[in-house]
Amino acid sequence: MPRRLLLPVTLLAIAALLGSACTSTPPPSQGGSGGTLQLAYLADMAQADPDVFYDIEGNTVILSVYEGLLKYKPDSTELIPSLAKSWEVSPDGLTYTFHLQSGVKFHDGTPFNAQAVKTSFQRRLDVGAAPAYMVQPIASMQTPDDSTFVVRLKHPVAPFLHYMASSWGPKIISPKALADHAGGDHAQTWAKEHANGTGPFQLTAFERGQRYELTRFDGYWGQKAHVDKVEIRIIPDIGTQRLQLQSGDLDAILHSFPQAELESAKSNPDLQVRDFSSFLNNIIYLNTNKKPLSDPALRKTLAGALDRDSLVKEVYGPYATPSSSTYPSGLLDPALAPVAYPPSETAAAAGGGSKLTFAYTADDSGVHRRIAELVQQRLDAAGFSVTIKEAQLPQVFEYVNDLQAAPDMVMQTNTPDGAHPDMWARIEWYSTGGLNYLGYKSTQADKLLDQALETTDKATADRLYGEAGKIVAQDTAIIFVADPRDVMVLRKNLTGVEHVPNYPWALNLATLQKG
Repeated sequence: MPRRLLLPVTLLAIAALLGSACTSTPPPSQGGSGGTLQLAYLADMAQADPDVFYDIEGNTVILSVYEGLLKYKPDSTELIPSLAKSWEVSPDGLTYTFHLQSGVKFHDGTPFNAQAVKTSFQRRLDVGAAPAYMVQPIASMQTPDDSTFVVRLKHPVAPFLHYMASSWGPKIISPKALADHAGGDHAQTWAKEHANGTGPFQLTAFERGQRYELTRFDGYWGQKAHVDKVEIRIIPDIGTQRLQLQSGDLDAILHSFPQAELESAKSNPDLQVRDFSSFLNNIIYLNTNKKPLSDPALRKTLAGALDRDSLVKEVYGPYATPSSSTYPSGLLDPALAPVAYPPSETAAAAGGGSKLTFAYTADDSGVHRRIAELVQQRLDAAGFSVTIKEAQLPQVFEYVNDLQAAPDMVMQTNTPDGAHPDMWARIEWYSTGGLNYLGYKSTQADKLLDQALETTDKATADRLYGEAGKIVAQDTAIIFVADPRDVMVLRKNLTGVEHVPNYPWALNLATLQKG
C-alpha cells in the first residue's frame, strides 16, 4: 500500500486536548553490542527529508533517525513525551507550551534547544510540501529560554498534539546541518539522501535502489539501541524476501507477507507471526458523479450484494474484521457512525445489467487483486457487469480532475495521519479532502466537520464526527470493507518488539534485540 500525497486540510478543536500531559522520561541506557539487524524494503523510500517524506515505505528510517516533540505509547493512542518532556495547552486552545528534554544532542554533536525546534518548524513552513499542513495553523513561535518552546495558533486545532506525534509530523533537524547545506533550497538537496537528527540511529548510507544503513548513535539521550547497525536492502520481490527470511538472511518482513503463506510461517520453528492493531482501512469509493452510481438506490443495492463477512474472511482470514464504522477501528466509538449493508431483497436482477469499471491499486501481497476479483464475482451474480483493472496511485489521484472519465469504483487501503478522527474524515470525504478520489461532496457533512472545528467539548465534537460519518454511510458514497491488522513475520530470536497502531509497517528498531 503506497502512501498518498495529501492536500492541506481544515482543522478542528476539541477540549479533550485542552489540558496538560506529562510523563516521566525513561532513564538512559548504555545499550549494547547486538550485531546487525537485516531488513528489506520492496521499493525505495521516496527520500529522507522529513519535511517532504509522505510515504509508508521508509517510516522505519525516518522514525529511527529523527524525533518529534511527542510520540505515541506502544500499542496505544496515548500521547507521551519525546523531545518535549511535558506540555500545557491554554484554556482557549490557542497556546501550546512545550518543555523540552535536557542533555539532547544532534548526531553532529550540536545541542538540541528551543531555537532548534523553531528552526525546524519554520523550515517545514518554508519548504511547503504536503506535510506542511501540520504547522500551517501556527500564528507565532516563541523561545523564552533554551528549554521552552511556545506556539500560538491562528485558531483552535484539536489534533495539533497528534500532529506532533504523527510519523509524518514535524521532526527536529540539526540547525547546523541545515545552515551548512542550505544551498538556496532550505537544504532540500542535501536532505534527500542525508539526515541529522536526535534519534537512536544515524543514517550512514543511502544508496538508492540498493540499500540504507543505520548505525547506533551512542550519544543518544534516551535508551540506546540494542543492535549496532540496521541494514535495509531493496528487494522488490516478496517471494525472494520470504526465502531470505527462512534462510536467516533477513530478520523480519514488516508488510505484504502473503496471507495464504502465514499458516506455513506459523509452523516454522524459526519464525514468529505477529499481528498488531492498526488504523488501516480497506475501502471502495463509488463515483456518485456519473451514471449509473449517481443513483443512491443502486449504490445501496451494490453494497448489499458484497457480503462483507464472507469477503473479509476469505481474503484476510483472522487478520481483519469487516468495518463496523466509517472510521477505522479505534478512532471513534463505532456506535456514533455505524455501517451496515443489508442484502438486497431482490436477487440476481438487482443490478439491472449496469456496467461498472472497478479500479484497484496494486499491492505486493495480492490482497487488493483478490478482493477485486471476489467483488466482481459477487456483483456479476447480482446482475451487474463489472470490469476490473489495476491502477497506479498517480492515476488514482488524477481521477478527480475528470470524474466522467473516472472509474465507477476505486479500491484502496488507507490510514489516517494520526490517532484522531479529524485526521481521517477530513481527508477521506471532506469535499476537498486529499483522498477523496472520486469527488464525493456533501455540504452537510462538510458543515458538521466545520462545526466540530469550533467546539471545545469532546463529546459534542465526537457526536459531530459521528453525524458526518452517518451521512457518508447513508449516501453509500464509500463502502467501508475491512479493518486489517498490521501483520509482520519475524525470526523467532527477535525480541523487544514495540509497535504503534498509527505507525504502519514499522517497529521501534531501537528496542529490537537479536537473541
